[in-house]
Amino acid sequence: MLNNYKGFELFNDIEDTALRNRNRAVVLANMAEDHSKDRRINVKGVSLIVGYFNQVPEQDRADVKERFAQAMRERHFLVAA
Repeated sequence: MLNNYKGFELFNDIEDTALRNRNRAVVLANMAEDHSKDRRINVKGVSLIVGYFNQVPEQDRADVKERFAQAMRERHFLVAA
């Protein structure tokens, strides 16, 4: 199992599920913020986010998605339901 995606840490070595998924959500939110202008995420950012998210184990995806959405709301991005 990979522990990074294009240099972005996946935190697979962290045993605490909540901490591991929180860290993943923060990485995703940072990707979005780093690849956005006027709160609009560019194509490269979307590609990185989707690619990273696809590397998250399936059993963790729902939790990571919710934590990512929360992080984006806290950063004042609009989040689709």
